[in-house]
Amino acid sequence: MPRYVIKLAYDGTEFFGWQKQPDARTVQGTLEQALQTMLQEEIALYGSGRTDTGVHAEEQFAHFDVHIPAEADWLVERLRRMLPDDLLVQAVREVPEHFHARFDAHWRQYRYQLLTEPDPFLRRHAWYPGEVTDWKTVDDVLQLLFGEQDFAGFSRKNDDLPHSRCTVLLAEREVTPDGLVVVRIRANRFLRSMMRALTGALISVAQDRKDFEWFEEQLKSGREMDNIPLAPPNGLFLEKVFYPESVLGLT
Repeated sequence: MPRYVIKLAYDGTEFFGWQKQPDARTVQGTLEQALQTMLQEEIALYGSGRTDTGVHAEEQFAHFDVHIPAEADWLVERLRRMLPDDLLVQAVREVPEHFHARFDAHWRQYRYQLLTEPDPFLRRHAWYPGEVTDWKTVDDVLQLLFGEQDFAGFSRKNDDLPHSRCTVLLAEREVTPDGLVVVRIRANRFLRSMMRALTGALISVAQDRKDFEWFEEQLKSGREMDNIPLAPPNGLFLEKVFYPESVLGLT
């Protein structure tokens, strides 16, 4: 059967996350329904990862199989006509039948957008946590994340996973030209709510409610989250998914 990969982006504000759910508007469900209408057969989409309710994606990938081949450009054109304005198909490509959008991804990169003052026009895509006094310690804390570590202390429990170790390649903070503070992390995998938990913990440090040693101990402990407030989903973006060039040339 021919296999295709879709590269897409979406504003997650009005979606109940990626994963299909009964009686809920989800990215996977919306896209599957459009493909089934077009291709007149049952379609199962497999994404590179799941985003929670309200989380956005600038670059998400998903693959699906069909019985009858279709032109990639035709798929893009038709999907763009059918899909709502908050879900955009950027590209479609036929791939080898062994390609898997989730398991072939080497790295995933998320960013969290923070406001330094309230802004009614950016509130759907960034979070204002209140006054922040100590970004310097946040930068120091981010250096603790590099390499392979157990992130159970910054994730929700998931008994289906064999372990909670992740390898972090990039952890940084930047200030954008329009004044947003961005926390960006690239890792081989992300646990459930891990990015939101890390951001919430970083803000606790930035506001002097917690210190460097607390964060370090939480990271080393490998225990479940210890009263870490999750940053709200509206500021979180799946920014990029990295595949080997030999596997997929879309990235």
